[in-house]
Amino acid sequence: MCGDTWTEDKSVKLCEKLNCGTPIKAHNSPKDGDILFKSLHPTNQTTDLTQSIFVKNQDNDKSCKQKPAYVVCSGSVKPRFSIPSYKCFGNVEVEYEGKWIPVCEDALKDTNNGNTICQELKCGDAVETLPYFGPAPADKLAISNLNCIANANSPLSACSSVTASTAACKHSGLRCSEWRTMVPDKKACSGTVLVHWRQGLSAVSRENFNETEKEKLCQDMDCGGYKSTNEIHPQTIEIDSFWNKSFSCGENPGSIWECENKTTPSRKEPVFIECKKEPSVSLSQGCRGEVRIDDVPVCASNWDLSYAHKVCQENLCGNAVFIESKAPSKGSGNIYHVSCEKYHSIIGQCRRTKGKCDKNVVFITCSESVKFRTTEKHGGVLYVNYRDKWERVCPFNHSQNLKLCEEIDKETPSTSTEIKQVNLETTLEFTDVTMDVRRSVKRSSCESTNQVKIYCPDYETLTTATPTPPRPPIPTGPIIVGVIFLLVVVILISSFIRMYVRRVRESRALARMLPGKDMEFESGDYEDVMDKDNEMEDFSRGTNAHLRTTYVQPWLFSSSYCSHRNSFVHETIKLHFLFAL
Repeated sequence: MCGDTWTEDKSVKLCEKLNCGTPIKAHNSPKDGDILFKSLHPTNQTTDLTQSIFVKNQDNDKSCKQKPAYVVCSGSVKPRFSIPSYKCFGNVEVEYEGKWIPVCEDALKDTNNGNTICQELKCGDAVETLPYFGPAPADKLAISNLNCIANANSPLSACSSVTASTAACKHSGLRCSEWRTMVPDKKACSGTVLVHWRQGLSAVSRENFNETEKEKLCQDMDCGGYKSTNEIHPQTIEIDSFWNKSFSCGENPGSIWECENKTTPSRKEPVFIECKKEPSVSLSQGCRGEVRIDDVPVCASNWDLSYAHKVCQENLCGNAVFIESKAPSKGSGNIYHVSCEKYHSIIGQCRRTKGKCDKNVVFITCSESVKFRTTEKHGGVLYVNYRDKWERVCPFNHSQNLKLCEEIDKETPSTSTEIKQVNLETTLEFTDVTMDVRRSVKRSSCESTNQVKIYCPDYETLTTATPTPPRPPIPTGPIIVGVIFLLVVVILISSFIRMYVRRVRESRALARMLPGKDMEFESGDYEDVMDKDNEMEDFSRGTNAHLRTTYVQPWLFSSSYCSHRNSFVHETIKLHFLFAL
């Protein structure tokens, strides 16, 4: 039918004729095609478009320009949740003009609209809106407006307004009251199968849960296929309740929930499943770096601190202390998008899907990679390194100084000059239950010119090695004067000794010439042996006098007397020498 002659009234009659609701605005351009009819003309008695008068298009008539009439009825609009394995919650999509498009957050804020979607999908009533999960669709078209009636128990197609638009909007998800999902208890792809729902968790009975059902569940969890094993697995958790429905899959079910039936299982034994794959969650640099799942980076959209804690704990790296987004190190291809719930104990259990990321990838620092150091041994200005650089910290409560000192002792102190920081970006937040001071590192800006210092019990000032200052030059003037004075003293002493020796020699010579006088001069203790009277008497006597004289001289000049005299001279010289010194 030629589009140029088609009217809105004809669209209304067509949708009514097909029981497809009312016409809605079309956004797709009609496909070019051969125009069979140029126009359609109903009469006053026409109740059905098939009763109208049809005007056939002539082959040489180019007025329609190959543009046929195009109609979209509200009956073609259907809702769904984007990931079937997550029953009754997740991203809401609506089929519009044959394509599944997202729904804007504003269109879901009205409770009536949310209830209409949940009720049509047999999911109860709407509970809350959820952040959109995953990459944004390439097509800009989204449901921008809905106008549904309260408690109508009618499908979305019956709403008075279902409008799509290419205007930018924030996409949204929805959680209904009958939400539920299956997750293993310990790992991402193996363990006791549990159903998480609004009232907590319940174990799935192994009754009729065979390899077909296990295979489908492994596929839903993105864990590959089911790994057949004959091992007996012990129950890993205490089971308080069992899910009140059993499962039996037919051919090619959309998800494990399409296998659910209303039969209540009688067997109270839980299902244990083991799939072929187990996702690997890691950090690119040990306890810090780019978050990766199976070596694929993770998009920073909707990333939360609780997710980062899971990554650190899974890698035995403590808790997360810092999150930032960086450009991916391995290009910008398809990367993982992740969304976790409170009941997910590890990242591998969270919802994940691959796609284009409009933001950077997640980069986190765990507490095990945090380092402290001071400018001196066991104390000084405090520095912390948790984002690949050493930086000072804002003033903080010093209640955990002893634990902080234990960490400081692990690093070598440094006196290297740091860039002066005025605007600090890090602080330490301690609590009464702080066990690991590395987990106290927090981003918190402050302006502080004061250097935060800490002093541990074994504090020592770290002094840098300084060169020994050069000795001042020794003055030569006093040395020369001293040497001259010493030479003068030596010369005087030598002259005195020579004079004294000379006098001694002269005394000896005199003693030989005048022995009596010499004996009398040398010692007054000796008795005179000769006087004038005796001398005359001796001359008169002759020989006897001569013999007496001969007797005295040998005694006067004997060797003992000379030895005694020489000793006296030597001692006298020594005394004079010491006195001179």
